[in-house]
Parts: sequence; C-alpha cells; structure tokens
Amino acid sequence: MDATETLPDIASSIPISDDIVIKVQTQSRHMLSNVPYDIFLMIVFSCWKGGNDDDRSNLPITASHVCRTWRRYALDTGAFWASLEFRQARPHRAIMKYKVWLERARGSPLDIFIGFQPFKGASVKHAKSIMRLIMPHISHWRSFRVDRVPKKISRLIFDRLRNVSAPMLEVLKVFGERHRRIFQGPTTTTCKLKPFINGEASNSNLKELTVVGFPHNYFVTRFTRLQVFQLTQFDFFAAGTIENVKSIQHILLSLPNLHTLHIDCYRPIPENHRSSSSLTTLPTRISHPFLKELWIYLPKADRDAILSSLDLPRVRFFLTRMQVEAAVGLDLLPPLSQYHPFSNLVSLRLSGSYSDFAAWSLNIGTSDPSSQMNLTHLEGALTGLPLLKALTFDQVDFEGGKWLICLGTTCPQLHWLTFTRCGGCTLEQIRTIVEARRKKHGFDALVRLVIEQWSAGNFIKIDQGADEWLKNSLIYEITHTVDNLNRDSYLSVVEKLKPSALLTGINPRSSRR
Repeated sequence: MDATETLPDIASSIPISDDIVIKVQTQSRHMLSNVPYDIFLMIVFSCWKGGNDDDRSNLPITASHVCRTWRRYALDTGAFWASLEFRQARPHRAIMKYKVWLERARGSPLDIFIGFQPFKGASVKHAKSIMRLIMPHISHWRSFRVDRVPKKISRLIFDRLRNVSAPMLEVLKVFGERHRRIFQGPTTTTCKLKPFINGEASNSNLKELTVVGFPHNYFVTRFTRLQVFQLTQFDFFAAGTIENVKSIQHILLSLPNLHTLHIDCYRPIPENHRSSSSLTTLPTRISHPFLKELWIYLPKADRDAILSSLDLPRVRFFLTRMQVEAAVGLDLLPPLSQYHPFSNLVSLRLSGSYSDFAAWSLNIGTSDPSSQMNLTHLEGALTGLPLLKALTFDQVDFEGGKWLICLGTTCPQLHWLTFTRCGGCTLEQIRTIVEARRKKHGFDALVRLVIEQWSAGNFIKIDQGADEWLKNSLIYEITHTVDNLNRDSYLSVVEKLKPSALLTGINPRSSRR
C-alpha cells in the first residue's frame, strides 16, 4: 500500500521528511496486519464481486502477497481458491496455477468456467488438459459453465460427464457456439448433450440450469428437481404457436419444483410477426402452483397462447429478457375473466391493436374489431386480480370511454395507471375514474397516472380543467414520447427491476453467478 494513500489531500503540497514517510508506511502495514479475519473476508469478497474477469482471477494471488497475516488468512480459506476460470487462449499457465489452487481449496465447493478462448488453436488438446485437471474433483463441483465453445469441444466435455456423478452440483450452464449470423435464421444444433446419464446422485442437488442452443428434452427429464430453468432455443421462433405451447407445458409438468422459468428465441421479433391463434384450439390447461417468475421472449401470439393455457397462482409479473414488462394481448382477457389464473399478479400490461397512423392525415384512429370484442371481458379479468398495483394499457381503443368504467370498481390496490398510445376516451373520463376510486370504500387511491402519446394523432383528448385537477391530485405526467426502456414504471421503481438495453443478454437477475 502507498503511504500517501493514508494522508489527507492537502498532504501532497506539504514537505514531508523521509522519517515521517517511513513511520506512516510502518503504521499502514501494522493496520493491515491487524485486520480481523472476518473483516479480511468481507474486503476480499467485496473486491471479488465488484471486479472484472482478470481482477477476480488475480485477486487471490494479490491478496495473499499483501502481508504475512493476509497470506495466512488466504491460505487458510479454501473457498478463496475454489473458482477456476479458463479464458486464456493458451491455458497451460492457468492449468499449472489451478493445480496449486485445487490443493489449497481442500475440498471446498468449486465453481468452474470454461470459455471459448482456449479453443481457437489446439482445441482438442486444450480441452483434454482442462478435463484431466478438473475431473478428479468432480465430487466437489458446485457450478459448471461452458460458454460458446465449438460443438466438437462441447461433445468432448460432456461425453466425459456421461458416466460420473456430481453430487454437490447446484448450477449448470451450457451456452452453444456463437453464431456469426445470429439474426438471420440460426437453428438449435442437433448435438445432444447427456451429462450424468448414468450418475446416481447427479440429480439430487442441481437447482439452476441454463441451456442455450442445444436440445433440452434430456435435461428436463433428467433433472426434475430444478428450481431455475433458462432456455434459449432458436427453433422456438419458427416452431409455431401450438408447438411452443406444448413445449412450455411439458417443461412445467416435468419440473414440479420450478420457481423461475425464462424462455427465449434469441432474435428480434417483428411486431405482429404472426396472427393470434384461436385460443379454443389450445391444449388442455395446466397448473403450476410454485412458479413465481416467468420471462417469455417469443412472438406475441405465442406468448398470449402460452399464458392462456396456464394457471400460475404465484406469478407476480411477466417480463421479457430485457427486464421490460411483457405486453399481453387482449385475446388473453376471456381466459383471465373465466379462470382467474394469475391471482397474485401485481403488474399487467395489456396491448391492443389501436393504430394512430391514419389519424395523422384523417384525424381518425383505427382498431381491429376482433381484438376489440375481447374488451367485453375486461371487467371480469380485472376482478380476478385483487393484488394488482400497476396497470398499463398499450394501444387500446376505449370506444368512447365505455371500457374505462370498470376501473372504478376493480383492482382495489391499484396505484399506477399508464396509457400508452391509446384512444377512444378523454382525460375528463380518466379523471372521473380517479375520483371514483378515492370515494369507494376499501379502495386505494391512485398514486401515479402516466399518459404517453405523440403530439399529433387521435389519442386521448386533453381537457384543460381535468389536466389541472390531476396535477393537483396525484403524480401525473403526460409525455409525447414512448420509451419503455427508460421511463419509470412500477416494476423499475418499486420492484427494482431495471431495464436493460441489451438484446443478447441472458438472465441479468440470475440467482447465482
């Protein structure tokens, strides 16, 4: 540690004798050597958590060379040496280093990461060297991640795992090889990985599984005690609505303990990619009593059909991979009204088909009549959401305000109400709803009202008197931009789910690593 780091900022301008510098350095080293063990652990693991890949890889060595006390602490802490990351193009030095680390780990649970970098050259040789190092310690693996390695390397690695057990393994993440033309029609590889197929104890502790770009059926039927499952299948995009519904139902029926499910087709989805299927043709509904978190990044028609076939009494909101609330179509209103399948929902975003494009030239709005018919079920659907705190209407035509009335008699805990590019109503009608909820016994008053619409077009008509009343009555804002990523929402402000602008990220809220 540099002695000047312990001095005030003004110290650099004051002449300091060599004796003073030596004294400060001695005191600093003395303070470091007297750090209690629990404080040492807190410092080290805080640095580990906040560092980048290189920092984490070098941190154990750096900390163990600070002073004799820290070295003793480091060598006595097996978990300090239990993270092995193979990210080097030439992994020989890392392998030699990790041989020593494994001795120092002394049976601590191991976290192992194998990246794609070692496999650009002598890939098979490097893969065999890595597996020779880590396989004798498989009984201590806690997490194992293979990240975008070539297909032949994936096959080599997982072939070595077919006939062994990993009784301590809690987290398994398998990412397929990177596709250069990822947005131009990639497909899930036919390479089938079957780790631990003959291992007796491998199924007992695995709690979290991520599979990207590989067939998933084996994993679902082998590891039936999973609690977190993240699945990215490129083929989801082209599989068709009914097949995707069957796939998701099969996953949920196979994994009764699941509480988190992320489904992703890993490509941009054009709006209205395919029309909604008739929900009467869907497979028989199923229920999953334990699922709490459901992310679905699929075409909207598929997402609506999947949700229409499920009863999920513990799910609190629906998200996309970018941590933005997933829009569900008005086609979902009839099953919501009939079955009340999501009684624990706290936030809902309903998306219609109201369009303002004609309004720019003719001052009229257009909407899909078949979609609008589902609004007759809006009141029944909202009646089944007693815990709802945030409701967003996205491109919904309220047809003279007649579909707004039920907002004054449903969802007693509603606090946030948002209208995005909606039409067919006036601000005065919305004000009437706000006032009605305040007067209704047992109902919470609205806390925040947001209206997002462009300045031109046939959207919600703004009345000056209603506008002033709302400004004085609650948090009220009207904006002429639509930005789902950056605007404040109930989920971002209250639930602390911050949106991500990255399309290609996987599970930014993963429960482990």
